[in-house]
Amino acid sequence: APRPETIMDIVAGSAVHTQLNALVGAAGLDGTLRGEGPFTLFAPTDDAIAALPQETVDALLADPTGALADILTFHAVSGVASTDNVMDGTGIGAISGGNLIFTVNGNGVAINGVNVSVLDLKADNGIVHVIDAVLIP
Repeated sequence: APRPETIMDIVAGSAVHTQLNALVGAAGLDGTLRGEGPFTLFAPTDDAIAALPQETVDALLADPTGALADILTFHAVSGVASTDNVMDGTGIGAISGGNLIFTVNGNGVAINGVNVSVLDLKADNGIVHVIDAVLIP
């Protein structure tokens, strides 16, 4: 039988998440996100990461298991937050300890004001939402 697909398999297989895949690896979080979970991952696209100032990226890469891991774990939640079970104003706690608040309205879905462009990509250990910008704690 094929190995169960994890949220990291979704990221690794996505043409628009090459940067996120590399950053998760650099931060040493790949194994966690392939683990049992379940997790919800808000996955910024390559364009979203490219929009960060280069100094910011350099600073994060200089401290991969510190600052970089902190930012990445602000994009991850323990548990499954699918659009079936969130409403406008639903708040969830990021693994890093910060708060993430959903906005759900006629314009679609956003998390902390960042547009969610693809919703509810389901994996065996959780769910991925694709977002258009990097969430900053």
